[in-house]
Amino acid sequence: MSAQTIEILNIVGSFAGAILSGLAALLIREWFDRRRERRREHQTRWQPLFAAAGHLRQTLHELVETYKGVAPVYRWGEHTWTDSNNVIRPIPLAARDFHELYLIDGDPPLIEEFWRLPAPPGARRKDEQAVQRVRERIHELNAATISLYSTAVYLAYAQRISQELQLGQLHASGRVRRELMRLLTNVRQQLNGRSGAGIIDDLQDLIGTSVWNDDNTVVTYYEFRERLLNDKGWEQFIEHSDFLFISISRSIQR
Repeated sequence: MSAQTIEILNIVGSFAGAILSGLAALLIREWFDRRRERRREHQTRWQPLFAAAGHLRQTLHELVETYKGVAPVYRWGEHTWTDSNNVIRPIPLAARDFHELYLIDGDPPLIEEFWRLPAPPGARRKDEQAVQRVRERIHELNAATISLYSTAVYLAYAQRISQELQLGQLHASGRVRRELMRLLTNVRQQLNGRSGAGIIDDLQDLIGTSVWNDDNTVVTYYEFRERLLNDKGWEQFIEHSDFLFISISRSIQR
């Protein structure tokens, strides 16, 4: 082999070595980037969604138990509701708490029809004294506000993750992505209610979107609680109370 050939091979080898080194560095960096991105997804998407789903499941379980069996001392006067088996059941005091939050009324009437309210809830939120009376009782209304918050937080993560899965923005294989979307869609349909009288799809999206802050964090419980009492935008956070808590016989049981 001539000296010239050897020199050419050395040059080619140098270039090839540089290219291979660069490719290896790129692959290693991409591997670390993917690992870092998956860790970030776990921390900001999958783990929060899992926790939110667990909290919502517990909330719904407790509410079902509350509405199914109400001791006399925990009944809301003589108010009753009829379940899917046409069994008449007493309405629990828990429902009164949701009414109080919705109407900003310390002695709320039972809402039979949402289009025939005794007073516009938005107008009541402009009454500083009425809002202050509810705020002074807010710790007694914790069960109601936590239930609303648990629902809103689940919808926040479910809505965003569903969108990101559809756009292929999350690291999930085709099979896993399809199964996740199926499960999220199933919960979405269940929240809509058997008769469609629950949280409609557009409202689920509105609630889910509205509880995200500009820095991509979900509002805290305290922030959410304050927004329920605010006279601007309050309806974005509490309208789902109709489905889950105020008219449960009309929404869930049919």
